[in-house]
Amino acid sequence: MSENQATHETIAQAFGRTTDPLAEYDGRFKQLDVDPFQLWLEEQVYTKEYAKGTVKALERPIDQWCEFMAERHDRHPAVPTTSHVMDFAHYYLEERGNSKNTVGVKLGTLSRVFRYFQSEPAFPHPTDFNPFDAAKGKIDLNGDDPKEPRPIPLEELQSVLQNEVKHVRDRALIVMQFKLGLRASETSNIKLSEIHIANAELQDHYEELGTHPALEGRPNAVFIPHDRERNKSERPRVLPLDDELRRVLLQYLLCRPDNGEPWLFLSKSGGRKVGHTNINDVWKKYFRPEYGPNERYRGVSSHYGRHYFTTWFSIEREWPRDLIKYLRGDRQSGGKIRSTRDAIDSYIHAWYEDIEDRYREEIYKLRI
Repeated sequence: MSENQATHETIAQAFGRTTDPLAEYDGRFKQLDVDPFQLWLEEQVYTKEYAKGTVKALERPIDQWCEFMAERHDRHPAVPTTSHVMDFAHYYLEERGNSKNTVGVKLGTLSRVFRYFQSEPAFPHPTDFNPFDAAKGKIDLNGDDPKEPRPIPLEELQSVLQNEVKHVRDRALIVMQFKLGLRASETSNIKLSEIHIANAELQDHYEELGTHPALEGRPNAVFIPHDRERNKSERPRVLPLDDELRRVLLQYLLCRPDNGEPWLFLSKSGGRKVGHTNINDVWKKYFRPEYGPNERYRGVSSHYGRHYFTTWFSIEREWPRDLIKYLRGDRQSGGKIRSTRDAIDSYIHAWYEDIEDRYREEIYKLRI
């Protein structure tokens, strides 16, 4: 407990109060078969004539907050402490590279939800305590945005991957993000059917491997959907798998738990789908504290591979902007994408062939 926390406890005890007024409701909220955040969306958002983009912008921080609390804290997301909220804010500032303004907007949305809880008589939330507002007052969300990512030479990255990252699944996760510039959520959401590796042993063992229609006629490639939960990209894309990435994926798939799960990456214990925060923990395991945050740079996290990948093709290889946007899944010209598979396939066909050969020739080697 910090000195300030101890002071708050002393004050609370002197006046017969508590620094955690919502703790008593945690168990009962966990027993409820309802989602209070979904209730807010249904009554306060879906009934309004908001644009789809606005609705997604309101849904996103709620999804992020609920997942964060489920994976980091044994506490229902509707009854947090101020410390929980501060932990969430620091995670998105320092680990995910969000700007101060972006984190402030997230907390603002969550504060709106909490005020709804306070205003409805069915909820037990006291009107004199809002942990989201309390946290905002204790975090500097003004001024400069987060620090720049650390410029690590390729030789140093090669050394870390060669000498430190020995676990086959962890190595496959990190190499995939470095080689393809994927977000942690995109990596987490890949299914076996969405990745093709030309290997007879793998094909015999995993019948669903590479069966997605977008991979037809495109060997040694992966399909990244744009509309799966928490995937932020505006467009779907197919990306090539170079020889190094295929090799580490082969090593992993040969020992991956065979439990019928459709997801490519599974947890070490339990064989469940790996979440994006779990992937970030993998990166921190191998890159911290040596490449942690300092006065000049932010710490290396799971988003670092996307920065490195984009910088490489933009600065080192001088790729045209449109091709880099394809690699990243950014919105291209041509308006909104339709949801039909034919529209997706025609879009990917037009662009994958433009980048495949050049990508395979120019992607950096990690010497693994």
